[in-house]
Amino acid sequence: MFQSSIIISFFFLLGMHLGYGQSAEINLKFKYDNKANPTGIDVTYTLSEDFSNNTERLLFLYDKMYPLQRSSDTISNLRVTDRLGAFPLKLQTNDKSNNSDYMSWSALRAQSGPLTVSYYVPLAPRIALKSGPVKDLQAAGDGLSGAIGSFLLFPDHSKKITINLHWMLNNGQEAVCSQGFGRNISFQTSIVDLFETQFLAGSLYSHASSKANMGFSMYGLGQEVNSELNASADWYEKAYKTIRGSLNGSPTSPFYYFFRSYDGNPMSSGRATNGSFLLYLPKQMSMNDEDTKVLSAHEMIHVFVSDLVDDDGLTDWYVEGIADYLSVKLLYDAHLINEKKYLEVVNGQVAEYYTNKLRSTPNKEIPKVMWSGTNAWTTPYTRGSMYFADLEGKLKQHKAKVTVLSLINTMDSMKKRGEKIDPDSWANLLKKDAGAWAVADYESMLAGNVIIPVDNAFGEKFKRKPVKARFFDLGFEYPKSIKVGEQIKNLRTNSLAAKAGLKEGDIINSAVDLIPLYRSYSKLLTIEVKRNGKVIPITYAPRSEVASAYKWTTIR
Repeated sequence: MFQSSIIISFFFLLGMHLGYGQSAEINLKFKYDNKANPTGIDVTYTLSEDFSNNTERLLFLYDKMYPLQRSSDTISNLRVTDRLGAFPLKLQTNDKSNNSDYMSWSALRAQSGPLTVSYYVPLAPRIALKSGPVKDLQAAGDGLSGAIGSFLLFPDHSKKITINLHWMLNNGQEAVCSQGFGRNISFQTSIVDLFETQFLAGSLYSHASSKANMGFSMYGLGQEVNSELNASADWYEKAYKTIRGSLNGSPTSPFYYFFRSYDGNPMSSGRATNGSFLLYLPKQMSMNDEDTKVLSAHEMIHVFVSDLVDDDGLTDWYVEGIADYLSVKLLYDAHLINEKKYLEVVNGQVAEYYTNKLRSTPNKEIPKVMWSGTNAWTTPYTRGSMYFADLEGKLKQHKAKVTVLSLINTMDSMKKRGEKIDPDSWANLLKKDAGAWAVADYESMLAGNVIIPVDNAFGEKFKRKPVKARFFDLGFEYPKSIKVGEQIKNLRTNSLAAKAGLKEGDIINSAVDLIPLYRSYSKLLTIEVKRNGKVIPITYAPRSEVASAYKWTTIR
């Protein structure tokens, strides 16, 4: 039997000794239903007297969890006090005062003495309102997981603060976060990085380096997969070492692979941050599934590859495209996946690109369409992957002295030296190390011109061939994903969905992971719907008009 709560304390005590005067002490109490099921978290923290100056008015930030969006996981019972008593805050009704990724509360007067904040945050819904990166507050097994920003309302602050992190747990339970494993750890962080810090707390499964907080460690919470973890952990560590070595990562810096499992969406997804990433593993999936392994490699690459700086947020083609491209290439080159799986994943990405109606959208228009419809969000991912594969093949054809991997490493070296890396940096590097043709191809990709990679784009053993294909199309405009309880709306009467028997107003009875269908030219979709009290399965090809397309095969 374990107790009805877990108390987690963040003591920010060593600031003066380590060079940062501002400090805070945060206590987190996990609430449980019937002493077994976590339901939410009580938060209490105290800011030191010198956290702000005598005239500054604090601005408190709360992550909106975009694009997941908050619903029930909002703040209640908010109470703020300092030496003068109640410390009034006002919720801002617009985002002009700060980054639109956050809700904000502004203080109505300056801080006087230590400031204490307390409130409650319940768990996020198991099925998020929208698809998005894994960072929401979720229960898994007997504990909780997510990013600290999933529950933390905290003042904006320009300087780093020193954190001494102390976890008070029951016997047999442990805690780990992006900053380290153990009940007592100390680190310095910015407010942004604090919000991004990922954590697991509860009865953990673990595969850890023999040296504490060094090298590769793997931790899980939820699903009974201890035997699977033991069987698969060596593979994941080999993949990590391959990726780290290829991307010039430090062998002594800690790297944390976190996974959590519960009854949620049918689609696995992950999110990388500094030194770690967190994977959501549906209960019907396994750590040994090759698709889980490729997804994990994608997220590991994010930890080592820096994104480009762009005020308009138009660089997913770079950071997501290179993760898609290298995740399968590096695993194949290291013999961590076989040729059959390599071609399966490559051709899945290829199909996802060629069957996407938005494949010709200019890069500058991507933010307007990325969340507009089914598989729209994949547009920059697959475009970037195709672009990098084509670039690799052409670099070989031009007998260039560089590869895609070496170009990416050059960009990261520039970042480590303190140089700004942006789209112009990439264009200038291409011009210098590859030639004018590479710059022209880059500009063509940004314009949205359809990419047809050269024969050797995915290796000298493989060749390109045209195939028959049609654009992916569910046949209705809403919902944009297949979730339980959603209603079929805007069904097109001439669509294959309508011809198969789907009707306007049908209620979806079971969720469907659409990604395998995006990555296929021919797979059929089966949707179970409720109509007049009956459950009816509808099977059809989610396709519309003809699309030009290709695939890669082994040269015999």
